[in-house]
Amino acid sequence: MNYPLITWEVDAPQFTTSSGTHGGSLAYGYGFSGTSIPPADTVAYQVYDALDTAGATSLTVQYTVDNTTGPSLAPAAIYYEYESVNPIVFNFSSLADAAVYGFDSTTVTFPASTSGAEFGVTPYNVAGLWAPSGVSGDVTRTTKQRAASSSSDMSGLSTDIVNWGHVADIEVRSTLFPVANAFVWYAGQSIYATKASRSVDDPNNILEVMLQAASTGVDFRIYEQDATTSGTTVATYQIAKMPGISSKSAATDFITADDAPRLWTLAGMFFRGET
Repeated sequence: MNYPLITWEVDAPQFTTSSGTHGGSLAYGYGFSGTSIPPADTVAYQVYDALDTAGATSLTVQYTVDNTTGPSLAPAAIYYEYESVNPIVFNFSSLADAAVYGFDSTTVTFPASTSGAEFGVTPYNVAGLWAPSGVSGDVTRTTKQRAASSSSDMSGLSTDIVNWGHVADIEVRSTLFPVANAFVWYAGQSIYATKASRSVDDPNNILEVMLQAASTGVDFRIYEQDATTSGTTVATYQIAKMPGISSKSAATDFITADDAPRLWTLAGMFFRGET
């Protein structure tokens, strides 16, 4: 998968392990990759915390994101690596709850590591995340200065401006991304899901789902690159909303077929955020 990507908060449902109850809070579907401990406000951190408190050691939990110029894969699943004397079991109340974390079963067993580290990747992509996944992606930010009031003298030789603040209009563009990352129906068809490197049962990371979230007024984090520290570096992502969701609310309002129906192009997806 390639940048840019867009993430927002979802309900990270409660689940249990031998060490107690975990989850039960709002969390972002993406934080950053390349470190062993995900940011505390992400879905991946709930997985990290559950494994950690259940006794796992040499623990790494991160997102499988490759920022490359090659053909893209599906959005981020969760990668985990650990050592544990005993098996660790996650118990979810429903398949829908498990799917938020990227799992496809209400009972997920992490085997004991009898000879070296155990590792794996969640079969689904996590919730609260959408990415164009284009081979060439781009984020264009246009900064504007607004005036709360202005005045000028009668001769027009001078103008007084009282500044109200700054806004940033953000346009996300991408080329040639799979239709299975845009429409739920196509994501459930094997030929299109295979093209997008995703499971036909994976309900997450579909443009239609992101637009549903946008209609509720959520804040989005728009990533242009890997975070370098805690995931809150200003240069790493922009916080924004989608102001035009009432007038452009369908996936077809933002994408056009390039090689119908397999590959599509994204253009005209605007967000507005503070600078």
